[in-house]
Amino acid sequence: MWTEKYRPKSLDEMVNQTQIVERLKSFVKSRNVPHCIFAGPPGTGKTTAALCLAHDLYGKAYRDYLMELNASDERGINVIRETVKTFARSRAMGEIPFKILILDEADNMTADAQQALRRTMERYTETCRFILIANYSGRII
Repeated sequence: MWTEKYRPKSLDEMVNQTQIVERLKSFVKSRNVPHCIFAGPPGTGKTTAALCLAHDLYGKAYRDYLMELNASDERGINVIRETVKTFARSRAMGEIPFKILILDEADNMTADAQQALRRTMERYTETCRFILIANYSGRII
């Protein structure tokens, strides 16, 4: 698809959102990323920013340290208990001691799944950082 082919690959390629991009670059420089929520209207670059952050942090092998899930497709508690938890608890093999899990459309997750995710985020914060992407931040509990 055209949008995927020409999507920015690094934070330096992103336009607009200057303050946000600078903050993300500071995370890369410090080699430390907190859990994040990227919220805003569709098409504003939330997913692209998360992917660029991972690319700049891990380099060409960034896909080895990244899991991307569309929470509107896989939004139930079983996905959190199985897929997310399995990814989050395994250690990263490299200079950066954590992996990144991107949950796109996290505002469409069920309340039970969000509660389970919260516990998973708290428990595995040393091995995995979570980026929740939402159109409506008010739907994240």
